[in-house]
Amino acid sequence: MMHTNPEAMLRGALELSGDTSAIELKSADDDAPEQIVTKALADLTANVNAKLAEIEQKAADQNKLGQRLDTIEKALNRPATGAASIESGDQTEERKSFVNYLRTGVVEQKALAFGAPSTGGVLAPQEFSKTVLEKALEFSPVRQIASSITISGPMISLPRLVDEVEPASVTETGTRAEDEPSFEQIDLKPFEMAVIVPVTRVLLEDAHINLEAYLGDHIARRFGKKESTAFVNGNGTTAAEGVLTSTEVGQLVAADDVNLTADELIDLFYSVKSAYSANGSWLMNRATMAKVRKLKDTDGSYIWQPSIAAGQPATLMGRPVLEAVDMPNAAAGTTPIVFGDFAAGYVIVDHVAFTTLRDEFTGASTGLIKLHARRRVGGRVVLGEALTKLTTAAS
Repeated sequence: MMHTNPEAMLRGALELSGDTSAIELKSADDDAPEQIVTKALADLTANVNAKLAEIEQKAADQNKLGQRLDTIEKALNRPATGAASIESGDQTEERKSFVNYLRTGVVEQKALAFGAPSTGGVLAPQEFSKTVLEKALEFSPVRQIASSITISGPMISLPRLVDEVEPASVTETGTRAEDEPSFEQIDLKPFEMAVIVPVTRVLLEDAHINLEAYLGDHIARRFGKKESTAFVNGNGTTAAEGVLTSTEVGQLVAADDVNLTADELIDLFYSVKSAYSANGSWLMNRATMAKVRKLKDTDGSYIWQPSIAAGQPATLMGRPVLEAVDMPNAAAGTTPIVFGDFAAGYVIVDHVAFTTLRDEFTGASTGLIKLHARRRVGGRVVLGEALTKLTTAAS
C-alpha cells in the first residue's frame, strides 16, 4: 500500500489553480497532515469562488453595455417619422403615443381620442394639426401696376390739366398772342371697410393653432380681395371707382358678341397714345386669356407670346398680360379686356392701413372676444386717355 504525501497533493492543486500564494503551508511539526490539507483546500475554494464572482460581474456589465449599444444603433437606423425621437426628454405623452401608432399601428387609449371609423379613428396631437385648409384667394393686379398715394387727411385733391397752352407763329415784330392753361380739380376719397369677428374666449384658449393670428391674416386677405374688386368694378360712391365703371375711359366695341379677333386687339393697342402704349398692360381674366391665346395674325402666327423667363407674364404685342379675376368673361355686352398705362391713368389712395382691435369687454358677460378690423382705401381713374377697354357687342 502506497502512502501519498499531503503536502505534495496540495501544492499540485495550487499550481492547477494558478495561485500558489493563496495559502501558506505549515510544517508537519505544527499540525497534522490531514488538518493542513483540509485548511488549504478551504482557502483555495474561497479564493476560486471570489475570482469566479468577479468574472461573472464583468460579463454581466459587458452584456448590459452591448444591449445599450444595440438600442442606440436601432434608434439611429430607425426611419424618420416627422416627429422628434421618442427617447428625447421633451416629448409629451400624446406625441409619444402618436409616433408609436405611426410605427406599430397600436393606439394607446390614454393619449389619443377614439371615434367611429367614419370620423378617422385617430386624432393627431397638436404638433400634427396646425395647418388650416383654405381655398386659394385670387386678386386683381391693379395695385401692382397703378400709382398709389398715402394721405393723412380725409381727402386729397389733384389738379388736372384741361386746356393746354397753344403757341402761335408770329413775325419778327408781330404781336404775341397770350394763352394760358386751364386746370380742374379731382378729389380722391378713401372709403372704409370693416368687420367684427366674435370668438369665444374658450376657443381662443383651446385652439391647436394661434387662432387670433390666423383670423388676422384671413381678414387681411379678404380686405385685399374686396379692394381689388373695387379697383375693377367699384361704384365710386361707397367704394373705389372701378376701371370698368369710369366714364372717362374710352372703349372700342367688338363686332362679335363673344368671339374676339386679332385685328380688334391690334386696334385696341393703337387706340391709346404711344407714350401710354409703351408702358401699357393688358388686363383680362383667365377665360379670356384662353381665347386670346388662340388668336393668330394674317401669317398664321400666334399673337400671344409666352413668357421667356420664370415669374414674368406672357406678352401681347410686346406688353405684359395680367390675369384679373374680377374682369368679366367675353359675353354679349361685357368688357372683357382693358389695355393702357395704369400708372398714369389710375391712382390708389391709402389712408388707414389694415388694423385690428381686440375687444375683451363688450362681450365679456357672454364669454366672447370681438376682433375688430378696418381699412380705409380709395381709388379712381385720373387720366382716362391713358386707358382703353374692349366691349363686346350686345346681342
